[in-house]
Amino acid sequence: MTRATTLIIAAIAFLCSTAAATSPPVTFESPCECHDNHGEHRWAVKNDPSTPPVDASAIQAVTPSDVFSWPGPAEHLTQSSERTGIENNWFALTGRVVAVKVEMDGDLHVALQDATGDKAGIVVCEIPAKQQWCSIRETVFSWTTTRFPFHTSSDRKLKLIGASIITVTGKA
Repeated sequence: MTRATTLIIAAIAFLCSTAAATSPPVTFESPCECHDNHGEHRWAVKNDPSTPPVDASAIQAVTPSDVFSWPGPAEHLTQSSERTGIENNWFALTGRVVAVKVEMDGDLHVALQDATGDKAGIVVCEIPAKQQWCSIRETVFSWTTTRFPFHTSSDRKLKLIGASIITVTGKA
């Protein structure tokens, strides 16, 4: 094989890997509609269809600093890992919204810290890009200066109008 052939093969391999790694921008048409969203990290966890327990005593009230103090998972988590350990429990997390970010998979990430702001720890809650979450997504976008439609080629932090204190219920 000649040097020119080797360079051509290397160039083709580079172009193919670059094209595969480049994804189209995500378009957010409205709080509830986005196109070209992509992402599959822990997909089974993100698509958990379970609903909160009817018995409110089965849901533990926590703050972001409480969650921040938990030990990390004992096992190595991968993109396809199922929920494990404490992640299977239900929590009512109350905190002050300190950031909202749109992700390339169309999800919203809402960052919460303790309402008092005097303890360490920020916890991120995820709101999926699915129709059943539309009213919640509308509420979250109303806390920002966002105008639709918009396009993004990377995760984007949104500008907050205020700092709401909220309670979210879900699994860890």
